[in-house]
Amino acid sequence: MTHKPTLLDRVAERIMDLDSPAYGDERERAVFMESSSFGLTTGLYAGLVGALVASIFGAVLLPVVLLAVTILPSAAATWYAKRRDVHPRKLAENAGARSTMVGIVVFGAVMALTFAAMTYTVLTGAPLVPAPRLDVTPGEGFLGGMAQGAVVGGIIGGLAAIVGGMLSFRRARRHRDDVGLRHP
Repeated sequence: MTHKPTLLDRVAERIMDLDSPAYGDERERAVFMESSSFGLTTGLYAGLVGALVASIFGAVLLPVVLLAVTILPSAAATWYAKRRDVHPRKLAENAGARSTMVGIVVFGAVMALTFAAMTYTVLTGAPLVPAPRLDVTPGEGFLGGMAQGAVVGGIIGGLAAIVGGMLSFRRARRHRDDVGLRHP
């Protein structure tokens, strides 16, 4: 980095913790970074599709929030790279990669379609497609039971993720300490 580290730089370094052994060796680190990029790209497209679908059903605020949430990770990644003197736009321009152009066209097209559907809703007061009516009474009928199961399952799943993560961390730490004792 050629800039003086700011508070945001220090926070980013703390979050990334790039010296952590959790990244593995050089090959594992490269694959992990590629998989993170794939995950980011998948999240971007999922946010775009969600914004488009919400706008088709007449939502106005939700698509804007989804688009903002979609743009935020990309903007953060660009900021992070630029702070380390890597300019993603220049890389893309120099490469002339078809995939970069396709990504930009898809993003622009979905954004334009999303705002077009929102414009229709704002001007006419009606959605392009009426949302299906789902009456869900907790605990009653198939959808009510499914809703209750989903929220309870989500809570249990979240708690299980916390417990599993803590146990995994303790196991890894114990393994690291055992290896350290055997190999001084």
